[in-house]
Amino acid sequence: FASAYGLNYVVLRYFNAAGAHVSGEIGEDHNPETHLIPIILQHLLGQRDKISVFGTDYNTPDGTCIRDYIHVTDLAKAHILALAALLTGKKKTAIYNLGNGLGYSVKEVIETCEKVTGRKAVIEYTDRRPGDPAHLVASSQKIYEELGWKAEYSLKKIIESAWKWHQWKGSKWSSRP
Repeated sequence: FASAYGLNYVVLRYFNAAGAHVSGEIGEDHNPETHLIPIILQHLLGQRDKISVFGTDYNTPDGTCIRDYIHVTDLAKAHILALAALLTGKKKTAIYNLGNGLGYSVKEVIETCEKVTGRKAVIEYTDRRPGDPAHLVASSQKIYEELGWKAEYSLKKIIESAWKWHQWKGSKWSSRP
C-alpha cells in the first residue's frame, strides 16, 4: 500500500510491554497469563504456588535469559511521537524498535520483584524452552535520533507500577458483592 497508494506508516516494534498506569487502576490482565512480571507478582500475592524458570545454562552472566522490558507509558509516548511525525510530514515511513536497550535476566526480574514487594519467591528451575534465545534486547537508537524518544522507566519503576495495580486489582475484586 505504501508503494502502490502512497500510504504513510510507522511501525513500532517492542517485545515485553510491562507495568501499569501510575494510579494503579489500569494494568495488564491476560487469561491465561504468560508474561513474566505479572506471573511473578501473582505468585508473590499467593495466587500461584511457584515461579518456573526455564533454563539456567544460557550464555549470560547468571545463566538465565535476558529480555528487554518497556513500560506502557514509555510505549504510549512513542506512539504519540510517531503519530505526530506522520501528521506533520516529518516522517512518511519508518520502523522503530522500542526498548530500554539494557535487558534484564529472569533472575534479575525476580530479584527486583522481591525487593519491590518485600516478599520471597519460590522458584522452580526447569529445562530450557525450545527456541528461546539467550539474549533479546532492542536498540532504540534510531527513534532517539529521529524523534527524540527514549525509555524513561527503570525495571524497578515498571515493577512498582505493576505491583500497585496487582494489589488494587486484588482488593477491588475481593470486595465485590
